Amino acid sequence: METERAAVARRMIEEDPVLVPLGRAFRRALSAFERDTGVGAPRWFMLRVVAGEEGVSQGEVCRRFEQDPSRITRLAQALEADGLLRRERDPEDSRVVRLYLTDEGRDLTGTFPRRYGEFERRVEGAMSGEELRELRRLLGLLEAAMTD
Repeated sequence: METERAAVARRMIEEDPVLVPLGRAFRRALSAFERDTGVGAPRWFMLRVVAGEEGVSQGEVCRRFEQDPSRITRLAQALEADGLLRRERDPEDSRVVRLYLTDEGRDLTGTFPRRYGEFERRVEGAMSGEELRELRRLLGLLEAAMTD
């Protein structure tokens, strides 16, 4: 017997064959990522960018992730409050805020390859390499079609 919640979910998927399953998969993937790595996806990506490019500007992070500057600022401030990032004004242009890892942030990002392994195994268990490439291709087409 179908529960009311399952019936609502089924009707939503039938009425919207793209947004509902895409949104559900995305939310579940984010949740699994955080469980498997111990770090939320936004924090993970911000710390990885800074680890790869010390002194990157908040504006550059906004461009890379296509995020609103206020959202990136709040995230950087939270990471700074947690002792993982240091934010500094650019000495040549005080409008620019540059990001640097602290020692604690460097220690944490050093564990990322090991932490990512569990999530990677989960994805590899769900689809083959060929299917994953096809998913990326299809998502790229969808992204391009949604761009104004």
